[in-house]
Amino acid sequence: MIGYLKPKVDDLRVYEYKQYRSFYCGVCVELKKQQGELPRLLLSNDMAFFAILLSSLADTQTTETTHRCSLHVYQKKPIRLNNYTRFMADMNILFAYGKIQDNLHDEGSMKARTSSLIYHKNYKRICMEYPSETQCFEQYMNTLHEMESANCTDYIALGKLFGQTLCDVFKQVLTVQEDLINKLLFAIGQWVYCIDALDDLDEDSKKNAFNPMLCAYQQDKITLIAEVEQYLNSLLLEIVYLYTELDIVDYKGIIFNLLCISIREKTDAILKKYRVDL
Repeated sequence: MIGYLKPKVDDLRVYEYKQYRSFYCGVCVELKKQQGELPRLLLSNDMAFFAILLSSLADTQTTETTHRCSLHVYQKKPIRLNNYTRFMADMNILFAYGKIQDNLHDEGSMKARTSSLIYHKNYKRICMEYPSETQCFEQYMNTLHEMESANCTDYIALGKLFGQTLCDVFKQVLTVQEDLINKLLFAIGQWVYCIDALDDLDEDSKKNAFNPMLCAYQQDKITLIAEVEQYLNSLLLEIVYLYTELDIVDYKGIIFNLLCISIREKTDAILKKYRVDL
């Protein structure tokens, strides 16, 4: 995950923003507790959102407390902790390390090599504690690299692969509304993969890095952008529909903000820069 699942802060009520921050800080505290100080640099908004999403669907035992950290030395910050914040902190390491390995596979940069060495021990700890989740993720990474090596241009298939991986990795913590949540995770995973590929298209073109959209982009930009926009719109409609079907107990404003407003605006903003180029 790479940080696209972030609410539109300006549209959150004050108390909703405080709730969001308390979960974000909660995942960060769990990262430090389980993995040490340095892995907190890998913290993603995506995992904070998933912790809130799963917490919102059931009467979860959540501890509300305060914490003082190195970034906020003089003032304690409110945090929320539960089984989902702990799980997502651990999964943050899994997905972040996977992203590092993907960058290393695609670019072989010194930054990726250094990051891989720094966080290797943290990743091994996750492997020991979550063998089934790690196996699912490693299968995904192996399949991804095989498809990349074959210069796969089917970004929809690659998005579905990532969406299914989210479902498989989060399977053990899904206790309510499992069918709906699996469908939502599948759609979100497809959106994240597609929007990331689209966002990086120009940069990948300059670096000659792998991007499943690159070949079609170089041949016919107008057609590709139109097709990608149609696909993204269908995913956004599916996500909104699934949101309306969910029985949300808490944090409904945050969930609505992200699933129905934020990712729509993020999609439009990224598409807009390509429309300008055209």
